[in-house]
Amino acid sequence: MFTGLVEGTARLASVSRHAGGATFTFEAPFLMDDLHIGDSIAVNGVCLTAESVSHGAFTATAIPETLRRTNLGGLQPGERVHVERAMRADARFGGHIVTGHIDGVGHVADVYPEGEARVLVIQVDPSLARYMVDKGSVAVDGVSLTIMRAERDRFSVSIIPHTQSVTRLGEIRRGETVNIECDVIAKYVERLVSYRSHEASGGIDAAFLARHGFLR
Repeated sequence: MFTGLVEGTARLASVSRHAGGATFTFEAPFLMDDLHIGDSIAVNGVCLTAESVSHGAFTATAIPETLRRTNLGGLQPGERVHVERAMRADARFGGHIVTGHIDGVGHVADVYPEGEARVLVIQVDPSLARYMVDKGSVAVDGVSLTIMRAERDRFSVSIIPHTQSVTRLGEIRRGETVNIECDVIAKYVERLVSYRSHEASGGIDAAFLARHGFLR
């Protein structure tokens, strides 16, 4: 599990594409004090596994499904990505619950300044927008953000100066693709309500009455 408080940006040193997906080597010396083979690490919000760790860099492989559903498939050497190690059990829990399981991608429809902040308007499929509410949480390329405004097929977020300085969101441009993870709590609530509604809608019928002795 992650929190969406990314630890910094790593540089993509190389990528090897193969039938099994793509293996990336990321330079991230600031993570080396506590990153080990087998550890989970979020890269642009995508949960990957560190396969090797040495000389200030780590490698991780993304399978074809991940490459299709996220922006990792379009990464080129030299680009920078957000990275976050999995949350420790004894750590402070900032941000919000982030699983590293991307729900889909969004496209930056507009970018404009608002005071010292930078507002991003991100277009998403309505199937993702349904989980978004004003003042709710969303992870954009792994960064935990608060939704300013939620609409049918887009939402807006405001990037404060600190977040602009420690993430790529301070330089992102119109037209770029970003990974979106909706609030997992919203998804669980929808599933629970849907399940209970289904039970209620089919609760009383002839078979139900017969089972309980009302019909013979």
